[in-house]
Amino acid sequence: MATHTSTGIAARTNVQKASLIVGAVFLLVGVLGFVPGITSNYDQLGFAGHHSEAMLLGLFQVSALHNIVHLLFGAAGLILAKTATGARSFLLYGGIIYLV
Repeated sequence: MATHTSTGIAARTNVQKASLIVGAVFLLVGVLGFVPGITSNYDQLGFAGHHSEAMLLGLFQVSALHNIVHLLFGAAGLILAKTATGARSFLLYGGIIYLV
């Protein structure tokens, strides 16, 4: 007699895993952009534009709007990773948006 256990959860495809990873990284970057100490010159964090002097990890210029966009983009990656089609769309169109 064969036993078969099923969790009811389908295995994730590689594109779904990639979407989860990219989404998680963007969420992390968005959160860290609001953490003083990790973001140097945090008191100079502007709302938007290139006038913000805050630097994530001392390397990347960030603003509040930039951090919010990272948070939203990351959340979209995690949500769209639920399906292979959603994950593929997120990676393709998100990549195009970031290239522009």
